[in-house]
Amino acid sequence: MIRQLGNVLPAALLLCSVAALAQESPPNILLLIGDDVGVEQFAPFGIGSSPASTPNLDALAARGMRFSRVWSQAMCSPTRASIIAGRYGFRTGVGSGARGEGIDGPYPDAPAVPSAALTEIDEDLSRDVMPYLARYVADRNLPTVADGLPPDEPTLPAQLKTAPIAYSTSVFGKWHLGSLKNGWLEHPARTGFDHVSVLMKNEPESYFAWWENVNGELEERNGYTPTRKIDDALEWIGSQDDQPWFLWLAFNLAHFPQHIPEVEHLDTAGVDPADSRAALDVMIARLDQNIGRLLAGMDAETRENTIVIFVGDNGTTGVSIDPPFHRERAKFTIYEGGLRVPLIIAGPGIPENRASDALVNTTDIYATILDLAGAERPRSHTLDSVSLLPYFDNPDRPSLRDWVYADAFETGQGIANGLYTVRDDRYKLVRARASTELYDVEADIGETNNLLADGISHAERATVDRLQNIADALHSDAR
Repeated sequence: MIRQLGNVLPAALLLCSVAALAQESPPNILLLIGDDVGVEQFAPFGIGSSPASTPNLDALAARGMRFSRVWSQAMCSPTRASIIAGRYGFRTGVGSGARGEGIDGPYPDAPAVPSAALTEIDEDLSRDVMPYLARYVADRNLPTVADGLPPDEPTLPAQLKTAPIAYSTSVFGKWHLGSLKNGWLEHPARTGFDHVSVLMKNEPESYFAWWENVNGELEERNGYTPTRKIDDALEWIGSQDDQPWFLWLAFNLAHFPQHIPEVEHLDTAGVDPADSRAALDVMIARLDQNIGRLLAGMDAETRENTIVIFVGDNGTTGVSIDPPFHRERAKFTIYEGGLRVPLIIAGPGIPENRASDALVNTTDIYATILDLAGAERPRSHTLDSVSLLPYFDNPDRPSLRDWVYADAFETGQGIANGLYTVRDDRYKLVRARASTELYDVEADIGETNNLLADGISHAERATVDRLQNIADALHSDAR
């Protein structure tokens, strides 16, 4: 049985045709993670006012399923932890981006950037980040750090070794889950990945010169980070022969530093890298171009037996976000602009060009991948993950989840001094320590109308209490 906050899902529900297909011919599984790209940036979801140019992801959505009501966490490390562990942040302790004194391990100075590199614009933390992060800190005398993923979490790559045919596993790109407490450079391998080639921190030192952690050893590299990731991933895929594989590829695009890379189908001449909105469009277009090159670089047989999952790690940054979301309710916040991310799944056994409005959380990727591989689920920890396989058999089926949850907090302060939110099919409760907000997110996706601003009616009280009870029940069992 699968436990999901009072909902009990019968195991028979998961025995769909995709799972049966996996038993006969285990699919390869390719997980692609975009950085700082919210759902409004992608045309197939029909939410944003000015989506970026993404022909390859548009094509992927046309040959698969897209989920439009997906919540991540508010920042990158917590979402990555939710995917790799299948558990909410308050359980893993990963409530914000891994950072702080005594968190990062030894690291060399940034390598020299080649003179021919494109102009890069760094993030202005005081302008773009600190106004939001200030809400996370209840008491300045408490620690304001964020640990990486604890070493005892039952991780996705480790569980894939329990499949009938054990999966070969690799990770490329951004990591941002390591710390001195969990092994630092050794951490990605300790989570179960056979091959590791990652950037350890929040962003590359430069997109054109960076330190790469290759199986526990740092290598100085230059060129263009996304291009090298695709090169390395294709080389690894080509070495796998007939063994099923799982590849975790976490792009840095479209995270800072902003720059204007070349894109095959766009004229970027004259685009100012300091123009955050324009830079985001170009960087997302280059992300899409890289995904197209990766898929085209596989041989036809491999590509046909590969399930591709594309997801964002959190919403778009405030300086770049589009309506219906607002810059003060973007990445780093638990409003829709900070949590609502794209999710596309395509491959053998997945219905083509279908959309689902089911409630989904990024924790659900965990159970979905394990079920696709026929792997066992761990019994040592409470899972918050709900498999999406039933939607592949019936894309129109009602939501398996009655609600979704997300949170944000500092490791030293915990969820009691952080932020959290719960939503059902229509209403969303937002709790930030002393404040309580309620939104009708189906009618008001931009969350412009706090239903409690003019007092609370009897019906609103009942809704707040119901959603609050869900959160309280969750927090009472933090195992």
